[in-house]
Amino acid sequence: MLSGPAARAGDVFTLAETIRDTERRQAEGIRAGVPLRGQVQFDTHLAQRRQTPSPTFRDHLRAVGGAIEE
Repeated sequence: MLSGPAARAGDVFTLAETIRDTERRQAEGIRAGVPLRGQVQFDTHLAQRRQTPSPTFRDHLRAVGGAIEE
């Protein structure tokens, strides 16, 4: 049975795959001519912040599937 950091290796690997997949999807969008700003709906975030300043950009990225470090 694994213990310590080795026990979390599978979780870390899964997280790394998720980050890779998100970054690839974003890069494909950029290659297709969709700026990252558009992909993450940055203008929507700014408009929401004018109404309710508490949500962070990180919160917004989570909501639109643009967060990579999750």
